[in-house]
Amino acid sequence: MAGAKETPRQKMIGMMYLVLTALLALNVSVGVIDSFSNVNKGIESSISSIEKKIDDYYNTFEQQYQKDKVKTAKPWQKAQEIRVKTDELINYIEGVKLELLLENNGITREQAFNQEGEEIYILNPDRADVNKHRRIFHEINFADVNPKDKEDAVVRMMIENGKATELRTKIEEYRQYIIKTIEDYTHHEYDSHIGLKTEDITNVAGEVVSWEHQNFDKVIPPAAFTIINNMVAEIQTAEFDAIAELFKSIGASDYKFNKLEAKVFPKSTYVLSGGEYEAQIYIAGTDTERKFDAKFARGVKDFKDAKANAIQTVSSKDGVVTIKIPAQQEGEQLFAGVVEMVNPETGKIEPYHFESSFTVAPPAATVSPTKMNVMYRNIENPISVSAPGFKNEDIKVTVSNGNGTIKEVNKTKGEYVVTPGKENETIITASTMVDGKEIALGTQVFRIKAVPDPMPSFNGKEGGTFSKNDLLSLGSVDVKLVDFDFADYEFKVVSYVVQTTVGSFSSKEPNNGSKFSDKIIKNINSAKRGQTFYFSDIVVREPNGDERRLKAILKAEIK
Repeated sequence: MAGAKETPRQKMIGMMYLVLTALLALNVSVGVIDSFSNVNKGIESSISSIEKKIDDYYNTFEQQYQKDKVKTAKPWQKAQEIRVKTDELINYIEGVKLELLLENNGITREQAFNQEGEEIYILNPDRADVNKHRRIFHEINFADVNPKDKEDAVVRMMIENGKATELRTKIEEYRQYIIKTIEDYTHHEYDSHIGLKTEDITNVAGEVVSWEHQNFDKVIPPAAFTIINNMVAEIQTAEFDAIAELFKSIGASDYKFNKLEAKVFPKSTYVLSGGEYEAQIYIAGTDTERKFDAKFARGVKDFKDAKANAIQTVSSKDGVVTIKIPAQQEGEQLFAGVVEMVNPETGKIEPYHFESSFTVAPPAATVSPTKMNVMYRNIENPISVSAPGFKNEDIKVTVSNGNGTIKEVNKTKGEYVVTPGKENETIITASTMVDGKEIALGTQVFRIKAVPDPMPSFNGKEGGTFSKNDLLSLGSVDVKLVDFDFADYEFKVVSYVVQTTVGSFSSKEPNNGSKFSDKIIKNINSAKRGQTFYFSDIVVREPNGDERRLKAILKAEIK
Protein backbone atom coordinates (compact mmCIF):
# COMPACT_ATOMS: atom_id res chain seq x y z
CA MET A 1 0.00 0.00 0.00
CA ALA A 2 1.45 3.36 -1.01
CA GLY A 3 2.35 5.55 1.91
CA ALA A 4 3.64 2.80 4.19
CA LYS A 5 6.11 -0.03 3.79
CA GLU A 6 4.20 -3.18 2.85
CA THR A 7 4.72 -6.36 4.84
CA PRO A 8 4.82 -9.73 3.03
CA ARG A 9 1.30 -10.32 4.39
CA GLN A 10 0.02 -7.07 2.84
CA LYS A 11 1.63 -7.93 -0.50
CA MET A 12 -0.09 -11.32 -0.39
CA ILE A 13 -3.44 -9.69 0.43
CA GLY A 14 -3.08 -7.33 -2.53
CA MET A 15 -2.46 -10.22 -4.90
CA MET A 16 -5.39 -12.22 -3.42
CA TYR A 17 -7.67 -9.21 -3.91
CA LEU A 18 -6.79 -9.17 -7.62
CA VAL A 19 -7.58 -12.90 -7.81
CA LEU A 20 -10.89 -12.31 -6.01
CA THR A 21 -12.01 -9.66 -8.49
CA ALA A 22 -11.05 -11.97 -11.35
CA LEU A 23 -13.14 -14.79 -9.85
CA LEU A 24 -16.08 -12.45 -9.38
CA ALA A 25 -16.03 -11.72 -13.11
CA LEU A 26 -16.35 -15.46 -13.75
CA ASN A 27 -19.41 -15.82 -11.47
CA VAL A 28 -17.76 -18.47 -9.31
CA SER A 29 -19.69 -20.54 -6.74
CA VAL A 30 -20.63 -19.32 -3.28
CA GLY A 31 -18.26 -21.88 -1.79
CA VAL A 32 -15.31 -20.29 -3.55
CA ILE A 33 -16.46 -16.79 -2.59
CA ASP A 34 -16.75 -17.90 1.05
CA SER A 35 -13.15 -19.06 0.98
CA PHE A 36 -12.11 -15.54 0.01
CA SER A 37 -13.47 -14.11 3.25
CA ASN A 38 -9.79 -14.30 4.23
CA VAL A 39 -9.10 -11.61 1.62
CA ASN A 40 -11.59 -9.30 3.31
CA LYS A 41 -10.09 -10.10 6.71
CA GLY A 42 -6.67 -9.27 5.30
CA ILE A 43 -7.93 -5.93 4.00
CA GLU A 44 -9.53 -5.21 7.38
CA SER A 45 -6.24 -6.08 9.07
CA SER A 46 -4.40 -3.71 6.73
CA ILE A 47 -6.94 -0.97 7.48
CA SER A 48 -6.22 -1.33 11.21
CA SER A 49 -2.47 -1.39 10.58
CA ILE A 50 -2.36 1.72 8.40
CA GLU A 51 -4.76 3.47 10.79
CA LYS A 52 -2.19 3.04 13.55
CA LYS A 53 0.57 4.36 11.28
CA ILE A 54 -1.58 7.38 10.43
CA ASP A 55 -2.23 8.08 14.12
CA ASP A 56 1.50 7.79 14.82
CA TYR A 57 2.21 10.25 12.02
CA TYR A 58 -0.28 12.76 13.41
CA ASN A 59 1.28 12.36 16.87
CA THR A 60 4.77 12.97 15.45
CA PHE A 61 3.43 15.94 13.51
CA GLU A 62 1.89 17.37 16.69
CA GLN A 63 5.17 16.99 18.57
CA GLN A 64 6.88 19.17 15.95
CA TYR A 65 4.02 21.65 16.15
CA GLN A 66 4.38 21.93 19.95
CA LYS A 67 8.14 22.39 19.50
CA ASP A 68 7.88 25.23 16.95
CA LYS A 69 4.34 26.50 16.39
CA VAL A 70 5.42 29.39 14.19
CA LYS A 71 7.15 27.26 11.55
CA THR A 72 4.70 24.36 11.61
CA ALA A 73 1.36 26.15 12.13
CA LYS A 74 0.24 26.16 8.50
CA PRO A 75 1.09 22.55 7.56
CA TRP A 76 -0.28 21.35 10.92
CA GLN A 77 -3.54 23.20 10.27
CA LYS A 78 -3.78 21.67 6.79
CA ALA A 79 -3.12 18.21 8.25
CA GLN A 80 -5.94 18.68 10.77
CA GLU A 81 -8.32 19.72 7.99
CA ILE A 82 -7.39 16.64 5.98
CA ARG A 83 -8.00 14.49 9.04
CA VAL A 84 -11.53 15.91 9.47
CA LYS A 85 -12.35 15.47 5.78
CA THR A 86 -11.08 11.88 5.87
CA ASP A 87 -13.11 11.14 9.01
CA GLU A 88 -16.25 12.41 7.29
CA LEU A 89 -15.71 10.37 4.12
CA ILE A 90 -14.76 7.11 5.85
CA ASN A 91 -17.69 7.42 8.29
CA TYR A 92 -20.01 8.01 5.34
CA ILE A 93 -18.66 4.91 3.54
CA GLU A 94 -19.04 2.85 6.72
CA GLY A 95 -22.65 4.07 6.86
CA VAL A 96 -23.16 2.83 3.29
CA LYS A 97 -21.69 -0.53 4.25
CA LEU A 98 -24.05 -0.83 7.23
CA GLU A 99 -27.02 0.25 5.13
CA LEU A 100 -26.17 -2.42 2.56
CA LEU A 101 -26.06 -5.07 5.29
CA LEU A 102 -29.49 -4.00 6.56
CA GLU A 103 -30.90 -3.97 3.00
CA ASN A 104 -29.49 -7.39 2.12
CA ASN A 105 -30.50 -9.17 5.34
CA GLY A 106 -33.77 -7.31 5.85
CA ILE A 107 -32.91 -6.35 9.45
CA THR A 108 -32.98 -3.21 11.57
CA ARG A 109 -29.99 -1.30 12.95
CA GLU A 110 -30.82 -2.62 16.43
CA GLN A 111 -30.77 -6.21 15.15
CA ALA A 112 -27.47 -5.61 13.38
CA PHE A 113 -25.77 -4.59 16.65
CA ASN A 114 -27.43 -7.28 18.79
CA GLN A 115 -24.63 -9.47 20.17
CA GLU A 116 -26.81 -11.94 22.03
CA GLY A 117 -28.89 -13.47 19.23
CA GLU A 118 -28.14 -16.56 17.19
CA GLU A 119 -26.81 -14.43 14.34
CA ILE A 120 -24.02 -11.91 14.90
CA TYR A 121 -23.82 -9.35 12.10
CA ILE A 122 -21.29 -6.80 13.46
CA LEU A 123 -18.23 -8.35 15.11
CA ASN A 124 -16.88 -5.09 16.58
CA PRO A 125 -19.82 -2.98 17.79
CA ASP A 126 -17.57 -0.88 20.03
CA ARG A 127 -15.30 0.12 17.10
CA ALA A 128 -18.44 1.06 15.14
CA ASP A 129 -19.68 3.45 17.85
CA VAL A 130 -19.38 7.04 16.60
CA ASN A 131 -19.71 8.31 20.16
CA LYS A 132 -16.48 6.55 21.13
CA HIS A 133 -14.41 6.93 17.98
CA ARG A 134 -13.95 9.82 15.58
CA ARG A 135 -13.52 7.28 12.77
CA ILE A 136 -15.75 4.21 12.86
CA PHE A 137 -15.44 0.80 11.21
CA HIS A 138 -17.99 -2.02 10.76
CA GLU A 139 -16.48 -5.50 10.72
CA ILE A 140 -19.16 -7.53 8.92
CA ASN A 141 -19.55 -11.19 9.85
CA PHE A 142 -19.69 -12.86 6.42
CA ALA A 143 -21.05 -16.08 7.96
CA ASP A 144 -24.36 -14.37 8.75
CA VAL A 145 -24.67 -12.36 5.51
CA ASN A 146 -27.76 -13.93 3.99
CA PRO A 147 -28.33 -14.26 1.13
CA LYS A 148 -24.66 -14.05 0.21
CA ASP A 149 -25.05 -15.33 -3.36
CA LYS A 150 -27.77 -12.93 -4.53
CA GLU A 151 -26.90 -9.59 -6.12
CA ASP A 152 -30.42 -8.09 -5.77
CA ALA A 153 -29.76 -5.93 -2.69
CA VAL A 154 -26.44 -4.58 -4.02
CA VAL A 155 -27.90 -3.67 -7.42
CA ARG A 156 -31.08 -2.21 -5.92
CA MET A 157 -29.35 0.00 -3.35
CA MET A 158 -26.12 0.91 -5.13
CA ILE A 159 -27.24 1.10 -8.78
CA GLU A 160 -31.00 1.58 -8.94
CA ASN A 161 -31.28 3.85 -5.88
CA GLY A 162 -28.17 5.81 -6.84
CA LYS A 163 -26.08 5.20 -3.72
CA ALA A 164 -23.04 4.29 -5.86
CA THR A 165 -23.30 7.60 -7.71
CA GLU A 166 -23.48 9.45 -4.41
CA LEU A 167 -20.43 7.53 -3.19
CA ARG A 168 -18.58 8.29 -6.41
CA THR A 169 -19.29 12.02 -6.05
CA LYS A 170 -17.97 12.12 -2.50
CA ILE A 171 -14.78 10.23 -3.43
CA GLU A 172 -14.20 12.57 -6.39
CA GLU A 173 -14.74 15.63 -4.17
CA TYR A 174 -12.32 14.24 -1.56
CA ARG A 175 -9.68 13.51 -4.22
CA GLN A 176 -9.91 17.03 -5.64
CA TYR A 177 -9.76 18.47 -2.11
CA ILE A 178 -6.52 16.58 -1.35
CA ILE A 179 -4.97 17.64 -4.67
CA LYS A 180 -5.86 21.31 -4.19
CA THR A 181 -4.71 21.32 -0.55
CA ILE A 182 -1.28 19.87 -1.37
CA GLU A 183 -0.77 21.91 -4.55
CA ASP A 184 -1.79 25.18 -2.84
CA TYR A 185 0.71 24.57 -0.08
CA THR A 186 3.66 22.92 -1.83
CA HIS A 187 3.11 24.30 -5.38
CA HIS A 188 3.92 20.84 -6.72
CA GLU A 189 1.67 19.03 -9.25
CA TYR A 190 0.00 16.29 -7.19
CA ASP A 191 -2.63 14.66 -9.42
CA SER A 192 -0.38 11.78 -10.48
CA HIS A 193 0.53 11.02 -6.84
CA ILE A 194 -2.96 10.13 -5.70
CA GLY A 195 -5.24 7.23 -6.61
CA LEU A 196 -9.01 7.19 -5.93
CA LYS A 197 -9.83 7.66 -9.62
CA THR A 198 -13.49 7.02 -10.46
CA GLU A 199 -13.28 6.94 -14.23
CA ASP A 200 -15.70 5.33 -16.67
CA ILE A 201 -14.26 2.80 -19.10
CA THR A 202 -15.10 1.91 -22.69
CA ASN A 203 -15.49 -1.79 -23.42
CA VAL A 204 -14.53 -3.57 -26.63
CA ALA A 205 -18.01 -2.97 -28.04
CA GLY A 206 -17.47 0.78 -27.72
CA GLU A 207 -19.95 1.04 -24.85
CA VAL A 208 -19.20 3.27 -21.88
CA VAL A 209 -19.28 1.38 -18.55
CA SER A 210 -19.67 3.64 -15.55
CA TRP A 211 -17.60 3.42 -12.36
CA GLU A 212 -20.80 2.49 -10.55
CA HIS A 213 -21.44 -0.53 -12.77
CA GLN A 214 -17.78 -1.57 -12.71
CA ASN A 215 -17.91 -1.91 -8.92
CA PHE A 216 -21.48 -2.83 -8.02
CA ASP A 217 -23.41 -4.20 -11.00
CA LYS A 218 -24.01 -7.97 -10.68
CA VAL A 219 -21.89 -8.10 -7.52
CA ILE A 220 -22.89 -10.29 -4.57
CA PRO A 221 -22.85 -8.88 -0.99
CA PRO A 222 -19.54 -10.39 0.28
CA ALA A 223 -17.80 -9.01 -2.80
CA ALA A 224 -19.44 -5.60 -2.34
CA PHE A 225 -18.31 -5.40 1.31
CA THR A 226 -14.77 -6.34 0.26
CA ILE A 227 -14.76 -3.71 -2.51
CA ILE A 228 -16.02 -1.06 -0.08
CA ASN A 229 -13.34 -2.00 2.47
CA ASN A 230 -10.70 -1.70 -0.23
CA MET A 231 -11.99 1.82 -0.97
CA VAL A 232 -11.48 2.68 2.72
CA ALA A 233 -7.91 1.37 2.47
CA GLU A 234 -7.26 3.52 -0.62
CA ILE A 235 -8.61 6.59 1.17
CA GLN A 236 -6.27 5.90 4.10
CA THR A 237 -3.38 5.68 1.65
CA ALA A 238 -4.33 9.03 0.11
CA GLU A 239 -4.52 10.57 3.60
CA PHE A 240 -1.16 9.11 4.66
CA ASP A 241 0.60 10.32 1.50
CA ALA A 242 -0.91 13.80 1.85
CA ILE A 243 0.13 14.09 5.51
CA ALA A 244 3.59 12.82 4.58
CA GLU A 245 3.83 15.53 1.91
CA LEU A 246 2.92 18.23 4.41
CA PHE A 247 5.26 16.79 7.02
CA LYS A 248 8.10 16.59 4.50
CA SER A 249 7.63 20.27 3.68
CA ILE A 250 8.57 21.22 7.25
CA GLY A 251 12.18 20.13 6.81
CA ALA A 252 13.29 17.22 8.98
CA SER A 253 16.76 18.66 9.49
CA ASP A 254 15.43 21.69 11.36
CA TYR A 255 14.53 19.67 14.46
CA LYS A 256 14.78 16.18 15.97
CA PHE A 257 12.36 13.36 15.18
CA ASN A 258 11.26 10.63 17.49
CA LYS A 259 11.70 8.22 14.56
CA LEU A 260 13.03 8.64 11.04
CA GLU A 261 12.80 5.87 8.43
CA ALA A 262 13.86 5.39 4.84
CA LYS A 263 10.77 4.54 2.77
CA VAL A 264 10.74 2.36 -0.35
CA PHE A 265 7.86 2.88 -2.76
CA PRO A 266 7.98 0.47 -5.71
CA LYS A 267 6.07 1.27 -8.87
CA SER A 268 5.25 -2.44 -8.91
CA THR A 269 6.53 -5.53 -7.11
CA TYR A 270 5.50 -7.78 -10.01
CA VAL A 271 7.78 -7.36 -13.01
CA LEU A 272 7.87 -9.19 -16.33
CA SER A 273 11.15 -10.71 -17.41
CA GLY A 274 12.92 -8.23 -19.67
CA GLY A 275 11.15 -5.32 -17.99
CA GLU A 276 12.49 -3.04 -15.28
CA TYR A 277 11.81 -2.73 -11.56
CA GLU A 278 11.38 0.86 -10.43
CA ALA A 279 11.10 2.24 -6.89
CA GLN A 280 11.39 5.55 -5.07
CA ILE A 281 13.18 6.02 -1.74
CA TYR A 282 12.82 9.07 0.47
CA ILE A 283 13.10 10.13 4.09
CA ALA A 284 9.87 11.31 5.69
CA GLY A 285 10.18 14.96 6.65
CA THR A 286 13.19 15.75 4.55
CA ASP A 287 13.49 19.07 2.73
CA THR A 288 13.21 18.83 -1.04
CA GLU A 289 16.21 21.20 -1.24
CA ARG A 290 18.36 18.92 0.91
CA LYS A 291 20.65 16.55 -0.98
CA PHE A 292 21.32 13.00 0.15
CA ASP A 293 22.64 9.76 -1.29
CA ALA A 294 21.20 6.27 -1.29
CA LYS A 295 23.53 3.28 -1.49
CA PHE A 296 22.05 -0.12 -2.28
CA ALA A 297 22.99 -3.63 -3.33
CA ARG A 298 21.04 -6.47 -4.86
CA GLY A 299 20.67 -9.96 -3.41
CA VAL A 300 20.96 -9.00 0.28
CA LYS A 301 18.35 -8.48 2.96
CA ASP A 302 20.74 -6.52 5.21
CA PHE A 303 22.99 -3.85 3.71
CA LYS A 304 25.86 -4.79 6.01
CA ASP A 305 26.09 -8.10 4.10
CA ALA A 306 26.64 -6.34 0.76
CA LYS A 307 29.98 -6.72 -1.00
CA ALA A 308 31.81 -3.49 -1.81
CA ASN A 309 31.89 -4.10 -5.58
CA ALA A 310 28.12 -4.70 -5.63
CA ILE A 311 27.13 -1.37 -4.04
CA GLN A 312 25.56 1.34 -6.21
CA THR A 313 25.10 4.98 -5.22
CA VAL A 314 22.27 7.25 -6.41
CA SER A 315 21.81 10.92 -5.47
CA SER A 316 18.49 12.54 -4.62
CA LYS A 317 16.51 14.93 -6.78
CA ASP A 318 13.77 17.05 -5.19
CA GLY A 319 14.07 15.04 -2.01
CA VAL A 320 13.59 11.68 -3.71
CA VAL A 321 16.00 8.97 -4.82
CA THR A 322 14.80 6.87 -7.77
CA ILE A 323 16.49 3.53 -8.34
CA LYS A 324 16.07 1.26 -11.35
CA ILE A 325 17.02 -2.41 -11.35
CA PRO A 326 17.01 -4.53 -14.55
CA ALA A 327 14.60 -7.49 -14.24
CA GLN A 328 16.79 -10.16 -15.80
CA GLN A 329 16.54 -13.05 -13.34
CA GLU A 330 13.20 -14.64 -12.53
CA GLY A 331 11.91 -15.11 -8.99
CA GLU A 332 12.04 -12.97 -5.85
CA GLN A 333 14.74 -10.28 -5.93
CA LEU A 334 16.06 -8.78 -2.68
CA PHE A 335 17.84 -5.50 -2.23
CA ALA A 336 18.89 -3.40 0.74
CA GLY A 337 20.62 -0.11 1.25
CA VAL A 338 21.20 2.96 3.33
CA VAL A 339 20.30 6.63 2.98
CA GLU A 340 22.96 8.95 4.34
CA MET A 341 22.11 12.49 5.51
CA VAL A 342 24.02 15.15 7.37
CA ASN A 343 22.55 16.09 10.72
CA PRO A 344 22.60 19.91 10.73
CA GLU A 345 22.95 20.03 14.51
CA THR A 346 25.91 17.63 14.83
CA GLY A 347 27.38 17.94 11.34
CA LYS A 348 27.74 14.16 11.22
CA ILE A 349 26.44 11.80 8.55
CA GLU A 350 23.61 9.63 9.87
CA PRO A 351 22.55 6.40 8.13
CA TYR A 352 18.95 5.27 7.61
CA HIS A 353 18.68 1.70 6.42
CA PHE A 354 16.04 0.22 4.12
CA GLU A 355 15.30 -3.12 2.51
CA SER A 356 12.65 -4.42 0.09
CA SER A 357 12.01 -7.00 -2.59
CA PHE A 358 10.17 -7.53 -5.87
CA THR A 359 9.20 -10.50 -7.99
CA VAL A 360 10.29 -11.10 -11.58
CA ALA A 361 8.00 -13.45 -13.46
CA PRO A 362 8.30 -14.78 -17.01
CA PRO A 363 5.69 -13.60 -19.52
CA ALA A 364 2.83 -16.05 -19.17
CA ALA A 365 -0.63 -16.49 -20.60
CA THR A 366 -3.09 -19.34 -20.45
CA VAL A 367 -4.80 -20.23 -23.74
CA SER A 368 -7.04 -23.26 -23.52
CA PRO A 369 -9.79 -24.56 -25.84
CA THR A 370 -12.99 -24.88 -23.88
CA LYS A 371 -14.15 -28.06 -25.63
CA MET A 372 -11.11 -29.84 -27.10
CA ASN A 373 -7.37 -29.72 -27.64
CA VAL A 374 -7.62 -29.15 -31.41
CA MET A 375 -9.53 -26.71 -33.60
CA TYR A 376 -11.84 -27.57 -36.48
CA ARG A 377 -12.17 -25.82 -39.80
CA ASN A 378 -15.39 -23.98 -40.67
CA ILE A 379 -16.36 -23.87 -36.98
CA GLU A 380 -16.15 -21.09 -34.38
CA ASN A 381 -13.88 -22.72 -31.78
CA PRO A 382 -14.30 -21.15 -28.30
CA ILE A 383 -11.17 -20.33 -26.28
CA SER A 384 -10.48 -18.50 -23.03
CA VAL A 385 -7.40 -16.29 -22.52
CA SER A 386 -6.01 -14.85 -19.27
CA ALA A 387 -2.66 -13.72 -17.88
CA PRO A 388 -1.67 -13.38 -14.19
CA GLY A 389 -1.30 -9.77 -13.11
CA PHE A 390 -3.20 -8.27 -16.08
CA LYS A 391 -6.83 -7.38 -16.68
CA ASN A 392 -8.50 -9.34 -19.45
CA GLU A 393 -9.47 -6.01 -21.04
CA ASP A 394 -5.76 -5.15 -21.45
CA ILE A 395 -4.85 -8.39 -23.24
CA LYS A 396 -4.66 -8.46 -27.04
CA VAL A 397 -5.29 -11.86 -28.69
CA THR A 398 -4.33 -12.62 -32.31
CA VAL A 399 -4.03 -15.60 -34.69
CA SER A 400 -0.82 -16.21 -36.63
CA ASN A 401 -0.07 -15.41 -40.26
CA GLY A 402 -3.65 -14.59 -41.11
CA ASN A 403 -4.49 -18.28 -40.66
CA GLY A 404 -8.03 -17.76 -39.51
CA THR A 405 -10.02 -15.10 -37.72
CA ILE A 406 -10.67 -14.34 -34.07
CA LYS A 407 -13.73 -12.66 -32.61
CA GLU A 408 -14.36 -11.34 -29.12
CA VAL A 409 -17.28 -12.89 -27.25
CA ASN A 410 -16.72 -11.38 -23.80
CA LYS A 411 -13.38 -9.60 -23.44
CA THR A 412 -13.96 -8.92 -19.74
CA LYS A 413 -14.08 -12.68 -19.15
CA GLY A 414 -11.36 -13.38 -21.73
CA GLU A 415 -13.69 -15.32 -24.05
CA TYR A 416 -13.15 -15.51 -27.83
CA VAL A 417 -14.02 -17.72 -30.81
CA VAL A 418 -11.47 -18.68 -33.47
CA THR A 419 -12.36 -19.77 -37.01
CA PRO A 420 -9.20 -21.41 -38.49
CA GLY A 421 -8.02 -20.95 -42.06
CA LYS A 422 -6.78 -23.52 -44.56
CA GLU A 423 -3.42 -24.33 -42.90
CA ASN A 424 -2.83 -27.38 -40.72
CA GLU A 425 -2.06 -25.36 -37.61
CA THR A 426 -2.62 -21.93 -36.13
CA ILE A 427 -0.92 -20.04 -33.30
CA ILE A 428 -2.83 -17.97 -30.74
CA THR A 429 -0.75 -15.14 -29.25
CA ALA A 430 -1.62 -13.06 -26.17
CA SER A 431 0.13 -9.72 -25.61
CA THR A 432 -0.29 -6.49 -23.66
CA MET A 433 1.17 -3.00 -23.41
CA VAL A 434 3.75 -2.41 -20.65
CA ASP A 435 5.29 1.07 -20.36
CA GLY A 436 4.29 1.88 -23.93
CA LYS A 437 5.72 -1.34 -25.39
CA GLU A 438 3.81 -4.37 -26.62
CA ILE A 439 4.97 -7.44 -24.68
CA ALA A 440 4.11 -11.02 -25.70
CA LEU A 441 2.65 -12.89 -22.74
CA GLY A 442 2.47 -16.32 -24.34
CA THR A 443 1.53 -18.41 -27.37
CA GLN A 444 -0.26 -21.70 -28.00
CA VAL A 445 -0.14 -23.84 -31.13
CA PHE A 446 -3.34 -25.60 -32.21
CA ARG A 447 -3.61 -28.40 -34.76
CA ILE A 448 -6.33 -27.82 -37.35
CA LYS A 449 -8.51 -30.74 -38.37
CA ALA A 450 -11.43 -31.05 -40.71
CA VAL A 451 -14.80 -31.81 -39.21
CA PRO A 452 -15.10 -35.64 -39.34
CA ASP A 453 -17.47 -37.34 -41.82
CA PRO A 454 -20.97 -37.81 -40.51
CA MET A 455 -22.39 -41.33 -40.36
CA PRO A 456 -25.31 -42.18 -42.72
CA SER A 457 -28.48 -43.95 -41.58
CA PHE A 458 -32.05 -44.59 -42.62
CA ASN A 459 -33.75 -41.75 -40.77
CA GLY A 460 -31.64 -42.52 -37.69
CA LYS A 461 -31.55 -46.33 -38.07
CA GLU A 462 -28.34 -48.03 -39.14
CA GLY A 463 -28.27 -50.44 -42.09
CA GLY A 464 -29.26 -54.08 -41.70
CA THR A 465 -32.19 -56.35 -42.52
CA PHE A 466 -35.61 -54.77 -43.06
CA SER A 467 -39.03 -55.71 -44.26
CA LYS A 468 -40.19 -53.75 -47.31
CA ASN A 469 -42.68 -51.80 -45.25
CA ASP A 470 -40.14 -50.98 -42.54
CA LEU A 471 -37.60 -49.72 -45.06
CA LEU A 472 -40.21 -47.69 -46.93
CA SER A 473 -41.51 -46.20 -43.68
CA LEU A 474 -38.03 -44.90 -42.89
CA GLY A 475 -38.05 -43.35 -46.33
CA SER A 476 -34.79 -41.38 -46.41
CA VAL A 477 -31.02 -41.31 -45.97
CA ASP A 478 -29.84 -38.95 -43.24
CA VAL A 479 -26.43 -38.19 -41.69
CA LYS A 480 -25.29 -37.28 -38.19
CA LEU A 481 -21.96 -36.54 -36.50
CA VAL A 482 -21.19 -39.18 -33.88
CA ASP A 483 -19.32 -38.34 -30.64
CA PHE A 484 -18.59 -34.79 -31.81
CA ASP A 485 -18.61 -31.91 -29.31
CA PHE A 486 -20.19 -29.38 -31.68
CA ALA A 487 -23.67 -30.86 -31.69
CA ASP A 488 -25.14 -27.90 -33.60
CA TYR A 489 -22.93 -28.52 -36.66
CA GLU A 490 -25.22 -30.26 -39.18
CA PHE A 491 -24.78 -31.78 -42.64
CA LYS A 492 -27.50 -32.09 -45.27
CA VAL A 493 -27.75 -34.96 -47.77
CA VAL A 494 -27.42 -33.69 -51.34
CA SER A 495 -27.56 -36.97 -53.30
CA TYR A 496 -26.71 -40.66 -53.31
CA VAL A 497 -26.82 -43.76 -55.57
CA VAL A 498 -28.85 -46.94 -54.90
CA GLN A 499 -27.57 -50.21 -56.40
CA THR A 500 -29.20 -53.67 -56.35
CA THR A 501 -28.95 -56.97 -58.25
CA VAL A 502 -31.73 -59.43 -59.12
CA GLY A 503 -30.42 -62.58 -60.73
CA SER A 504 -28.24 -61.39 -63.61
CA PHE A 505 -29.86 -57.97 -63.73
CA SER A 506 -28.27 -55.00 -61.92
CA SER A 507 -29.67 -51.51 -61.47
CA LYS A 508 -28.06 -48.27 -60.37
CA GLU A 509 -30.40 -45.40 -59.54
CA PRO A 510 -29.21 -41.86 -58.64
CA ASN A 511 -31.23 -39.97 -56.05
CA ASN A 512 -31.35 -36.23 -55.29
CA GLY A 513 -32.04 -35.10 -51.73
CA SER A 514 -32.43 -37.36 -48.74
CA LYS A 515 -35.88 -38.90 -49.39
CA PHE A 516 -36.34 -42.04 -51.51
CA SER A 517 -37.40 -41.20 -55.08
CA ASP A 518 -40.48 -42.84 -56.67
CA LYS A 519 -38.17 -45.12 -58.72
CA ILE A 520 -36.38 -46.35 -55.58
CA ILE A 521 -39.69 -46.90 -53.80
CA LYS A 522 -40.89 -48.95 -56.81
CA ASN A 523 -37.71 -51.05 -56.77
CA ILE A 524 -38.09 -51.76 -53.06
CA ASN A 525 -41.75 -52.75 -53.50
CA SER A 526 -40.81 -55.25 -56.24
CA ALA A 527 -37.77 -56.63 -54.37
CA LYS A 528 -37.37 -60.35 -53.62
CA ARG A 529 -36.56 -61.88 -50.24
CA GLY A 530 -32.77 -61.65 -49.66
CA GLN A 531 -32.34 -58.90 -52.23
CA THR A 532 -29.83 -56.27 -51.05
CA PHE A 533 -29.83 -52.52 -51.74
CA TYR A 534 -26.57 -50.55 -51.44
CA PHE A 535 -26.76 -46.79 -50.76
CA SER A 536 -23.38 -45.33 -51.76
CA ASP A 537 -21.69 -42.19 -53.16
CA ILE A 538 -23.51 -40.18 -50.51
CA VAL A 539 -22.80 -36.46 -51.04
CA VAL A 540 -23.41 -34.10 -48.12
CA ARG A 541 -23.26 -30.32 -47.76
CA GLU A 542 -21.68 -28.50 -44.76
CA PRO A 543 -23.22 -25.36 -43.21
CA ASN A 544 -20.67 -23.17 -45.08
CA GLY A 545 -21.74 -24.65 -48.44
CA ASP A 546 -18.79 -27.02 -48.99
CA GLU A 547 -19.72 -30.49 -50.23
CA ARG A 548 -18.01 -33.81 -49.60
CA ARG A 549 -18.55 -37.43 -50.69
CA LEU A 550 -18.75 -39.99 -47.87
CA LYS A 551 -16.89 -43.28 -47.95
CA ALA A 552 -19.51 -45.00 -45.85
CA ILE A 553 -22.10 -47.27 -47.56
CA LEU A 554 -25.54 -48.10 -46.19
CA LYS A 555 -26.76 -51.65 -46.74
CA ALA A 556 -30.40 -52.77 -46.59
CA GLU A 557 -31.33 -56.47 -47.05
CA ILE A 558 -35.01 -57.37 -47.63
CA LYS A 559 -36.27 -60.15 -45.39
